Amino acid sequence: MDAFLAQRGNGMNLSSKFGKLLEPGQIGSMTLKNRMVLPPMGTHFVGKDGDVTPQTLEYYGARAGGGVGLVIVEFTCVDTPEGKGSHGQTILDDDRFIPGMRNLAERIKRRGARAALQIAHIGRMARSSVTGLQPVAPSAIPGPGREMPRALTREEVRRLTTRFADAAVRAQKAGFDGVEIHGAHGYLISEFLSEACNRRTDDYGGTLENRARFLLEILRAIRERLGRNYPVWCRLNGVETGIQDGITIQETIQISVMCQENGADAIHVSVHVMGPRKSTPAPGGLLPLAEAVKKAVRIPVIAVGHIDPTLGEAALLEGKADFIAFGKAHLADPDYAGKIFHGRLEDIRPCIQCFVCLDALMFKHRPVCCTVNPALGKEGEYRLVPAARKKKILVIGGGPAGMEAARVSALRGHRVELWEKGDALGGQLRVARMAPHKQALGDLIRYLSRELDRAGVKVLVGAEATLQKIRGHDPEAVVLAAGASPYLPSIEGIGRSNVVPAAEVLTGKAAVGARVVVIGGELVGCEVADFLSEAGKKVTITEMQKGGQVATKVNFFIREPLVHRLSAKGVEVFTDVQYRRITAGGIEFVDRDDQEWSIPADTIVNASGSRANQGLLSGLQGQVPELHLAGDCLEPRNILEAMADGYRIGFKI
Repeated sequence: MDAFLAQRGNGMNLSSKFGKLLEPGQIGSMTLKNRMVLPPMGTHFVGKDGDVTPQTLEYYGARAGGGVGLVIVEFTCVDTPEGKGSHGQTILDDDRFIPGMRNLAERIKRRGARAALQIAHIGRMARSSVTGLQPVAPSAIPGPGREMPRALTREEVRRLTTRFADAAVRAQKAGFDGVEIHGAHGYLISEFLSEACNRRTDDYGGTLENRARFLLEILRAIRERLGRNYPVWCRLNGVETGIQDGITIQETIQISVMCQENGADAIHVSVHVMGPRKSTPAPGGLLPLAEAVKKAVRIPVIAVGHIDPTLGEAALLEGKADFIAFGKAHLADPDYAGKIFHGRLEDIRPCIQCFVCLDALMFKHRPVCCTVNPALGKEGEYRLVPAARKKKILVIGGGPAGMEAARVSALRGHRVELWEKGDALGGQLRVARMAPHKQALGDLIRYLSRELDRAGVKVLVGAEATLQKIRGHDPEAVVLAAGASPYLPSIEGIGRSNVVPAAEVLTGKAAVGARVVVIGGELVGCEVADFLSEAGKKVTITEMQKGGQVATKVNFFIREPLVHRLSAKGVEVFTDVQYRRITAGGIEFVDRDDQEWSIPADTIVNASGSRANQGLLSGLQGQVPELHLAGDCLEPRNILEAMADGYRIGFKI
């Protein structure tokens, strides 16, 4: 039983708000204890050769123990090297992988969930730098920003059909309760299904029936090998967006019916975005796709896509889906399903939709990580145990780093006091949450505040730390998490009254005129420009960095919609600038072509960065038994790094 359920005992009343989510469900011959599903999400926690590792076991075991009914293990390659997407991808194309997979299935089932495995081939999304081979696809059409693939021959298609069936047999031998055929997200099967990727003229191309032939032959091959009683289902794109001739919902409905007729036990409805991401996904935005499929088939439908428990319960009650997959929410909180089970939504560590998890996998090619959950992927290493010696700890600063350090320290049994000089907890989160589409940061502040109270941390707000006060408190360890202050660039006139900090703009403390120039084009500068342009201001962003782009340090999934919004609202952008001066009427600078500009502005917003607040550091060094720096106080950084600092320090004290 996971730590959350053990902490609260078995005597609690179960949640009456989520009766449908908690109701048992059926996929083929498999009975699930509830209708909550952990969908397949890449982790890169396996070994370089594709073997299951202790890290893999700990990650999946934690989430299975959190109360979810079904765990679907991530994209598992059926044919190497061509079908592999990365060096950290799970593989099951040979019997030698069965023992490790058996350990994984056993771990999941021992923790109380059903275990399924997603089988897949990456198709044209492969990279020759990983596989050593040219990617393969239905047709010689490259994916966005990808290499030119070669078209598979008919013989190769049939061989791959057998490879999928072989992998399904191995999954059954390893003890998995079912398999999911990955026919979505721009990988090989979905490439066959999509007219945008499939221009074949044989019986695997042309009509929708022909384009679906590869998937249906895989289904039939698995059924021939494993029989009708072994659960097998398909994941499909509800739609493909951002590309001409992409899959439509009408086509997906027809494909779903074909899958049902050829032995599929369920349909898992997702989506694939092939072009620029112009907006942030709306909560439950994919539910209409699941509902459309549900109306056409008799088999169960799994819905996914930023669905919270209330939306999920309503979707089940209204017959829009039969199961709800909670993905990134389980990265943030492995006990997510268990907390729903007990009706304790306020205890859930919130996913803030920052997409660093996807960015790590897809663009940095690193193991998955989570801004709000530093223990993700370190479940074994970071398991909280009581401290060998209880200490008196003082945390200075109530931002994310300080709050997390205090929370973790207290959970380990230390006596913790936190001092925050402001009038409320949150630090820079209080500022950042005011930007458009960042309201989830308020949820994180509330969660951390509740956890501090629950862990017994004594919190003092309006308490500015001085060396004298600290010495009088006589702590055994001090965590200095005092944050950062705005950096003032060396520009003539930077001290004028028409120059205001970005934080004061976002919090409403500074008055802003109709025409605004923002100094700084990274995340804060772009977000304050987004905030002001939404309020009807005429905004110009200026950035010293070369390269012609703004928000260069922001992950793709946040940057694309943000830059699109700025462009749509007419925000003017200058990069590669050399500032001359700020005047009472605006700002003067020189651009990359040595052209001089004078931009009129009523207000200049300084968003050029931060400086660590280390004023107490020298006075504390050598004066307290233990001293730790965390978050922006160490050096200006993002929320991910601040939370990681806090957890690491709380864990080691």
